[in-house]
Amino acid sequence: MRCLPHRPARDLRRAVTAPALGGARGGTLAIAGIYLTDVPALNYERELFQERTVRSVTANTRQDGRDLLAFAGRHHLQVAVTPYPMSRATDALADLAADRVRGAAVLLP
Repeated sequence: MRCLPHRPARDLRRAVTAPALGGARGGTLAIAGIYLTDVPALNYERELFQERTVRSVTANTRQDGRDLLAFAGRHHLQVAVTPYPMSRATDALADLAADRVRGAAVLLP
């Protein structure tokens, strides 16, 4: 996975989007932003072909996080996790694919 430096939403244009998709086969560009300009047009063959994916993810504010934690505290929510050492990352993926994970799979250093 390649992480790009944080840039203000107004700068997230072709300069960030296209290079993030170029290069190796496969991969996902996840775009999260509360205030985001339109994503520029992409060249299918160069930037999306070979199993590349562009997806949006939910972007929450700090207040959303505070509200969620307060709700969890009031309702005594419990989180289920299945820990895996980093050396077993492949097993974690296989278990997720086979629906053998209860809750979230968590990779540990």
